[in-house]
Amino acid sequence: MDRTTSTSQRAWSPQGLILTIALPLGLFFAVAQPAWMGHDESVHFPRAWQMAGGDLTETSTADGLASEVPVEYLEDVAVVRAAAAAHRGPTFEGHSGLLGHRADSGVTTLVPTWATDVSSPLPYLPVAAAMAPLRAIGAPAVWQLWAGRLGALASYLGLALVAVRIADRWQWTIAGLTLFPPLLVQGATLGYDAVTLGGVLLAIGMASRLRRSGTGNALGLLAAGLLLALAKPPYYLLMAPVALGLFVNRRWISGLGAAVPVGVGLAWSLILAPRFDGPVTTILGTIQPDPEAHLARLLDDPFGFLWHGVGGVLRSVPVDHLPHWAFADTPVAVAWIGLVVTVLVALAAGRDPGSGRVVSTSAGERVLALAAVALLATAITAAEYLYFTAPAVNGSPAGFASLTPQWRYLAPLLGPLLVAAPRLPRIPSGIGFPLVAAGAASSAVGYLMALS
Repeated sequence: MDRTTSTSQRAWSPQGLILTIALPLGLFFAVAQPAWMGHDESVHFPRAWQMAGGDLTETSTADGLASEVPVEYLEDVAVVRAAAAAHRGPTFEGHSGLLGHRADSGVTTLVPTWATDVSSPLPYLPVAAAMAPLRAIGAPAVWQLWAGRLGALASYLGLALVAVRIADRWQWTIAGLTLFPPLLVQGATLGYDAVTLGGVLLAIGMASRLRRSGTGNALGLLAAGLLLALAKPPYYLLMAPVALGLFVNRRWISGLGAAVPVGVGLAWSLILAPRFDGPVTTILGTIQPDPEAHLARLLDDPFGFLWHGVGGVLRSVPVDHLPHWAFADTPVAVAWIGLVVTVLVALAAGRDPGSGRVVSTSAGERVLALAAVALLATAITAAEYLYFTAPAVNGSPAGFASLTPQWRYLAPLLGPLLVAAPRLPRIPSGIGFPLVAAGAASSAVGYLMALS
């Protein structure tokens, strides 16, 4: 046995793939993303920067809640925005000037961050903790951004490793999902997505243990569910089918452990979260949604919404992990490779080791997993239509024909979908590991092509 074969065999495990493939690819994404061009980073950075200074609150203004940022950050963002507009997409032009632009003047200004209040401060804590030392010494804002991305990546991969460790089954599914580029890029982006997606992996790991009896299941489900409830919505709804299945089987305590987070998440979304009835600002422009008019349109034709929503989900292509990919001339095949690798790892890499018990997925578990996919896909599509779709040019509600939910929102649903899918014939490590490594390399190459 040569050294290459031995190395691939040692790495051909759920934990091994996370450490040998997801970690280096995640570090690449953390560095390769142009400054503040990760999804919504220009909104998340101010919230995280204020928290890095020890202040978890926001400031009330006439335009809603806002957070403090150093004025140097706004100067840096202006450079990035101008370069992106000139090149019709993300670019590294001007980044050399950002590297030495220290944010140490002590002058700050308020930036609207009310949109981030769909989440509690909890998922920002790893990012803020990583930024805090650099903020304290007035380091350039871009260095603080990179530190925040590394904090996000550490939390995402750390939760993935915990999920694999606690899982009785579906470890390969968790590992494959961790590697999926639309998830990994978000895990390496400053914001609340890393903890949210790590919470999804943790929930899958806890759900795999439900063939066991005992109160430990209830506590584990409660912890994983509350992490989702206090992070970005609506992924706490994944716990609803789990709770239903437990109640049907009269496992009341464990069922409550899954149901309580759903109630907490709904309470936050319906009572504490912002209404999104004002303009939503991104680094490349402003969206002016009309949630009330769009809700009336949806309720007037729910079957039309569902019909076009299903079509939109099927039309979606997993390429929006690329930086504002609509501007990129990147072969679609490069993006699909990442999906193929995820499915390969989840369904054909190996069999879950379990602990001596039967480890197959039951028919009831498959039904509940598919129910979770349908519930979340509907909620995500509805949210995108209500809050992130501009009205028609004449001011009337937008139609349903253009509904195409972004893969970065749909990507976590691959987890329960793969849990429900039948296993494929196993592939040996000598073939599988090089294929996964090549797929990861193609994702990196595709990302660079999007920036070219």
